[in-house]
Amino acid sequence: MSIQPTVNSAASRYQANSPTESSTTSINNQTTKPSASELSAENRRQLNQTILDNQLSLSLKSDNKAMNLLYRAISDAVEKRMASQAPQNANDSTEATAETGLNKTYNNEDTSPQATADRIVSFATNFYQAFREQNPELNDEDGLEQFMQEIGKGIDQGFADARDILTGLKKLEGKVADDIDETYNLIQQGLQDFRERMQQPKEQAAAAE
Repeated sequence: MSIQPTVNSAASRYQANSPTESSTTSINNQTTKPSASELSAENRRQLNQTILDNQLSLSLKSDNKAMNLLYRAISDAVEKRMASQAPQNANDSTEATAETGLNKTYNNEDTSPQATADRIVSFATNFYQAFREQNPELNDEDGLEQFMQEIGKGIDQGFADARDILTGLKKLEGKVADDIDETYNLIQQGLQDFRERMQQPKEQAAAAE
């Protein structure tokens, strides 16, 4: 489900998710594996706080902030999507796979559509090995297809979330809107390139790297 924030309602959610609030304490105290719906709700809460951290310094003259926001929205959505598909005993390895990407904001990095798309594709496809290890019953073809479907859903959700946030902030226009659309197209091409590499015979794939 896409988030439908406004600036005021987003600020309220930010306050509600502050580390000093009891809601965060409640989340941290959970000891059982959350359901898919709970993961989705948790994803939205964490995304709101992440988005608002970026929003605090988002200005009309700073398009790179919108691209950082897009990256975080997608990486959060993909990470949560993969965590919801992993066996309970594999959650630690899934979170470790995502940790590097989630901890980066790329404030001083190239935030062009191509560079942003490359980072998103790299982040999402980095889950492939862990996914295959967690699903050994799948053959190579079925494993790749299921993996691509899962990260594709996460990426689409992240785009929807970011677009909703930026729309609420009245930032989804002009160059920002064009860059986000271009980034989406470049990501789809990057995912197709990854699929084709994985479908090559191992010897041919190794020679192409």
